[in-house]
Amino acid sequence: MGFVSARVGALGSVLVLLGCGTVNTGQDIEFAQITYDANFFYCSVEPMLFGEHCGPGQGSDPASGCHYNVTTFRLTDHPPVPCTGSNPGDLQISAAAQANYTAASREMSPDGTSSALLNRPTQQAAHPRMIFALDSKQADLIRQWATKRTSQ
Repeated sequence: MGFVSARVGALGSVLVLLGCGTVNTGQDIEFAQITYDANFFYCSVEPMLFGEHCGPGQGSDPASGCHYNVTTFRLTDHPPVPCTGSNPGDLQISAAAQANYTAASREMSPDGTSSALLNRPTQQAAHPRMIFALDSKQADLIRQWATKRTSQ
């Protein structure tokens, strides 16, 4: 009985292979890269992050320095981008500021309410301490940044 079952199974496999032609998988799906407004980041979001001590942490935080050293969301300390009286787009933006923009952009999502940049410091997701409340001005800045984007 085992020999007959094996032959029927093999014949079935051959018939399936012969019956199938090529399968058209359709077009390659490409998602547009989302670019968040750099000027808004440099002039509003980044100063808020530094104002909340997200880089070095506060006195009760580990001595290693939170987002300067500890996590995968790394910030680099640098002199503020001059936003008063200048268009930051016309300025030479330091490599450190650009790195902070890139790191923060990775933590964003088009729906600002689901972004890690909002949910972690408000403790809607894992974070060692609450940095600001979900209904705060700081949280509003992050939600606003989510709407200030362009597709490339």
